[in-house]
Amino acid sequence: MTRRILAALALALIILGIGLFFLMWEAREREAIPEAAGTSRSVIDKNLITIRNVTKATVAYTIKPANSSRPAEKKILKPGGLDGYPGKKRLLLTYERLGNEIKEALVPGTPYSFRYDENSLIHLYVGSHMKEDAEDLAPYVATPMEVATKMLEMAGIDDTDFVYDLGCGDGRMVILAARKYGARGVGVDIIPQRIDEARAAASRAGVEGLIEFRVEDAMKTDFSGATVLAIYLLPESNALLRPKFESVLKPGARVVTHDYPVPGWEDQRIDSAAVRDKTGKNHTIFHYRR
Repeated sequence: MTRRILAALALALIILGIGLFFLMWEAREREAIPEAAGTSRSVIDKNLITIRNVTKATVAYTIKPANSSRPAEKKILKPGGLDGYPGKKRLLLTYERLGNEIKEALVPGTPYSFRYDENSLIHLYVGSHMKEDAEDLAPYVATPMEVATKMLEMAGIDDTDFVYDLGCGDGRMVILAARKYGARGVGVDIIPQRIDEARAAASRAGVEGLIEFRVEDAMKTDFSGATVLAIYLLPESNALLRPKFESVLKPGARVVTHDYPVPGWEDQRIDSAAVRDKTGKNHTIFHYRR
């Protein structure tokens, strides 16, 4: 009788252990995809994935932990919306484009944005920041020095100019303008790390007395004092900023853009040029005058 009782207890413990295992497993799976929510964090969070929709269409996608057998959760992201997923696990996002399923592995600590590609189709790209209260104008991609040099040359920079770079990254544009032409300038970027890099580079170049770098949202920057505006932003971002260009830039101010024109400014374009960088990649520069 005692043996039967012990056997029954052992079996009950085994069943209980199995049940607890699956409960813990399910809890971990749920933790990997908490309810999506907006975020107002201003710096990159290594335990957060954000997904922004900067298109004019509602985007449907599914998401689940990578390498999980659990069914994916269905999500809807409206234009201008931002979903945030805290956690340390990679997520698998799936969306449809032209009838095909597109799968993307998302890495914690990385912002992503649904944007239009060169064919006006919605595609998921790496974003620039995780803030809910600021536009995601473009991911950080450094302008090759050959392109930066040509942009300043086309703008006709001299030591009387005041150059603004919106989304300045490591500050190379305004640093080059100061070092080569003696121009003053301001670089703004929403990522503090980029501004730290820019200030350090300006110090190494010995031009910190001529230029300033600010952690700032380019949409809120006062660049009314610019005689030259240099930007490397995406087409929709140029379109978004265009009303501000028209309202604050003084007559005669020059605007030079890398790769993407300012939509609707065809009548203000002075010229354009093609530049090949040292890797052999071609770039286009557009030069405008207010």
